[in-house]
Parts: sequence; C-alpha cells; structure tokens
Amino acid sequence: MNVYKWEMKRNLKATAIWTVVLVLVQLMYMSIYPSMSRDAELLSRMLRLMPKAFLRIFGLEEIDFSNVLNYFATISSIYVTLVGSIFAVLLTCRILAREESEKTAEFLLSKPVRRITVLQQKILSALSLILIFDLAVCFSSLLMMEFFRQSPINYAKFWLLWLSQILLHLTVTNLVFLLIVFAKRQENTLSFSIGMTFVLYIIAMASKLAENFSFLRYLTPFYYSDGIRVVKEGRIELTFLVIYLLLNTALVCFSVVFYSKKDIYV
Repeated sequence: MNVYKWEMKRNLKATAIWTVVLVLVQLMYMSIYPSMSRDAELLSRMLRLMPKAFLRIFGLEEIDFSNVLNYFATISSIYVTLVGSIFAVLLTCRILAREESEKTAEFLLSKPVRRITVLQQKILSALSLILIFDLAVCFSSLLMMEFFRQSPINYAKFWLLWLSQILLHLTVTNLVFLLIVFAKRQENTLSFSIGMTFVLYIIAMASKLAENFSFLRYLTPFYYSDGIRVVKEGRIELTFLVIYLLLNTALVCFSVVFYSKKDIYV
C-alpha cells in the first residue's frame, strides 16, 4: 500500500483550491499597487500619524511603499504568513487525524505496513503538498510583481522572503503532527491546532512591542519568518535557521517515536 500516493491524490484538489484562492487574493492586492505607489509619500505621512506601537507590531516603521517588494512583504504578513499556516494546519489534520475520526485507522494499520512507515509517508505527503502550495503562490507573486512593479526588484530579498515562509509552514506542519500524535482523541485537534497557530502569531507581534518582551521571539516561528523584517534586513539570522533545523528534526523524530507506541482509538 503506497500511503504517500494515496494522500497526495486525496488532498491535491483541496491544495489546488487553496492555492487558487490565495493567488486571486494576491492579485486583488497587487492590482492596487500602482495607484498606491504614486501616492507613496502621502501614505508615509499618514503612517507617521499612527501610534508607534501599531507601526512596530506590523513592521511599518520607515518602510518605503514605492518599492513593490516592501508592499508585497507588508500585505503577505497576513495572507501568506497566517493564512498559509492555517492551510498547513487544516491539511495536516486532514492527513493524520481523520484516520481516527473517520474510523479508518484500524483498517490502515492492520495492513502489512509498519506503523512508522505509514507516519513517515503521511508526513512526506503533507510536506510535499505544502511545498506545492508555497511554490505555486511564490511564482505567481513573482509574475505579479514583475507586471506591476514601478522600480527594480531585489530578487535576493524576494527569495529570502519566500524561504522564510516555506520554513514557517513546514514547521507548523510538523508541530501539528506532533500534537495529533500526542492527542488521545482527535475531535478537538483541529480547533486546538488553529488556536495554537493564532497564539503563536500574537506572541510574535507582542515580542515587537518593547525590549522587555523581546525574549518571546524565541518561542514562536512567526517571528523567525517575519517577512517585513527579512526584506528590511536582507537576511535570515543564522540563529533562527539553526533553531528551525533543530526544531523540525526534533518534531519529526518525536512524532515517529510516539506514534509507533501510541494506542489508536477507533
């Protein structure tokens, strides 16, 4: 039984729908960029009148909206960073948690396939679908930026921005896998995972408010993948890349180990 092919086939349609919707939202926002770029100075003056805490949370301090990449990073902080993470949560729950919620786990695990192999193929299928989703949205955004741009694009910063988003979505996927593995019952797994994602997102915003809260940045992957900060600085800190590597390795290893010993409730 090829679990990987089955999961890819079963979830490819949902991935395509999410991708198309996000690309259309992307197109809607990018289509208004030319008019905004002409009034960039007016927009900058308006932003200076807003509370400093608000600007700090969303990374809007001293940002040049005449640059299409800065504009894209600003709007993508919600519809790529957050919405993409929600898609990762829904996809992961659909791939693993439904085996128990739909009472098919007993049938699947009774086949001559090791339980660890089943989980590994499910994780691989989820990561593959996330990559398909991210790469499709990435290249569509590049085409739109090329079409609507008013000035040259810094491609190095663009690819760093998308690398940060891909790492974030893969991390959320692995984190949700571990939560599902630990959960005895799957009924509340989805709502808990979505709630956890929003909490991590809020923690990332709170870490920007003041130096007293700066330690919070190490508790959430949303800070590591802050698109506006990546574009402004033109880099992803090596510390964060190491944390991503160690965190994802640990999440996958713990998921495999605990799933191999877990009691499956059907």
